[in-house]
Amino acid sequence: MSIFMKKLTVNQAINEAHTTDNAMLIDCRPKDEFNHGHVTGAINIPLDKITEDRISRRLPDKTTRLYIIGNYGYKPNDAMRKFKKLGYKNVVFGGFMEEHHGLLAR
Repeated sequence: MSIFMKKLTVNQAINEAHTTDNAMLIDCRPKDEFNHGHVTGAINIPLDKITEDRISRRLPDKTTRLYIIGNYGYKPNDAMRKFKKLGYKNVVFGGFMEEHHGLLAR
């Protein structure tokens, strides 16, 4: 097993999240950026809102596979560390919105 994990592009992460059982697409950008355009089906949990109290109520199943997307300013890796610290084991780098190709919801 390699210590280096392959990072998905945002479009690969979207596809996997939509086709994998017990998976969610988490957008860690601030609410105003999310509202300007986001991937259909993504839920917005801004980086600064990833706290034990908020997350345990919203995502009680810690086995859920979480695909974390962000942007160059609000990095998915930062959100991934926070989720892992809260006990979520299936946390996957989901790419950057700047690299997204496709329609966005508002």
